[in-house]
Formats: sequence, C-alpha cells, structure tokens
Amino acid sequence: MRPEHFNTRVLFSGLLAFVFFVAAYFPVFQILVGKWANSEEYSHAFLTLPILLYMVWGKRATLLEDKPHYSMLGLFLVILSTIGYLFALLTQVPTFISLSFYFTIIGVLIYLLGIQSIKTLFMPLVLLLVLIPVPDQLYIKLTFPLQLKVSQLSEILVELFGVPILREGNVMNAPGKSFEVVEACSGMRSIITLLTLSLIMGYFMLKKNVSKVVLLLTSIPIAIIVNVIRVSSMILLYYFFQLDLSEGFLHTLTGLLVFAIALIMLLFIHKVLELWEKK
Repeated sequence: MRPEHFNTRVLFSGLLAFVFFVAAYFPVFQILVGKWANSEEYSHAFLTLPILLYMVWGKRATLLEDKPHYSMLGLFLVILSTIGYLFALLTQVPTFISLSFYFTIIGVLIYLLGIQSIKTLFMPLVLLLVLIPVPDQLYIKLTFPLQLKVSQLSEILVELFGVPILREGNVMNAPGKSFEVVEACSGMRSIITLLTLSLIMGYFMLKKNVSKVVLLLTSIPIAIIVNVIRVSSMILLYYFFQLDLSEGFLHTLTGLLVFAIALIMLLFIHKVLELWEKK
C-alpha cells in the first residue's frame, strides 16, 4: 500500500473516531470544563490544553510515518474503558468518568496507530493525566499532611527570628493573632501547578529523560518551601510591624509573589540541568 493511501485511511479513520468519541464522551468534557472553571487548583488547564495539542501536532509526522502495528490490545482497552465509563456514569463518580475517557484515548491510539504511538505521545499523555482532577477524598488526604508539614516548618523558621509561637496542629498562635494554615497554604495547589509547568518546561527545554524527571520531582519540594516562606513571612510581618497579610488584597499579592519565587527556583533548577546536559 502506498504511503499516501495509508495516510488518507488513517486520517479518515481518526476523524471518524474523533466524531464518535466527542459525542459519546461529551459528559466528560462538561465535567472537566466545570472543574477547571470553578477550581483554582486547575484553572491553569485552559492555558495548558492548547500547549498539549501543540505537542501532539508536533508529533503528527512521526505518527503518520511510522509503520502501523495494529494491536487488538487497543480494541480490548477501548471496550474495557467503555464499560468502565458506563458504570461510572451510573454511579456518578467524576474521577472514574474522566479516567475512562483517558484510557479510551490510549486504546484508540493503540488500535489505530499501534503501540509505538504511546511512546511517541508519552509526554502529552502524562500532561493530560495531570489535568484530570484528583478525587476530593484523595485530595483531602493529601492536603492535610501537607498543612501539618508547612505548619511545622514555619514554626521552626519563625522561632529562629525569636518569635514566640505555639502551634496546635495547623494553627499557629502568635502574640496577638492566630494564623491557620488552610488548604490554600498547604502547597497542594502549588504542587499541581508546578508539576504541570515542569512537565511543559522539560518537554520543550530539556533533552535527557533523567533531567526531565529531576525537574518534575523538584517541583514538589519547591511548592512546599515557598508556602513555608509565605506563612512564615505573614507571621513575622505581623509580629514585628503589625502588618496583617492573612486576608484581602495583600494576601492575594503575597500568593503571587511566592509563586514568582517558585517559578524562579524552577527556572534555576532547569538552568542547572541544562548545563549538566551540555557536559
């Protein structure tokens, strides 16, 4: 079969599959868009999605030029994911609905383009997975330990400046005011955003897989560190200057500043890894 005939068949099959896919999984798009629009943790998804599509577009030549190896594994995965999708719709579990959508995409890719397509689109698929919201119960279980860790580290830091502090769980009692390390200050929101950003930076700006993994992993401690800085600075500024940054415009401004610090730290790690790759 001539390559142009194969490409035409693949494009037509892909377009047909896409139309059926969108129609069948329209509830998934409603769930995801609703979550992205109403959750600060995932509001960056609207900016990330075009980047993800650009990644896929950049691999189009590789996908069409590779010799296809059709696999029944793909069809099996599509069937299994579809059953899971129908069950998730009946039970109304948003995360399972979204995950069935994700694995259906993988199944379609394997069936139409072969297992090698997953390797070609590995990073875009990982990025898509990161955009699927974490289940609320799991989010809470992950967030509370982070709140405690940020509280503990903030307590140590402010005590180094001579500030008397009494910590009760995630509540920091300073002279004249109590500061609660709420979910927004736990670092979970920053972790999700920085994980997404590090995936994109690694894909476009680094060459070695080891470097990409290191950049991805460093985003987690960076998120925790900047939130410790945020909480500690609020306590110190209140104690020494009676400046309350715990609410209002100034609270929002400190959030933007610490995110800028996190971005600078991530760029610094990237630069170090880039120099290491050149050796």
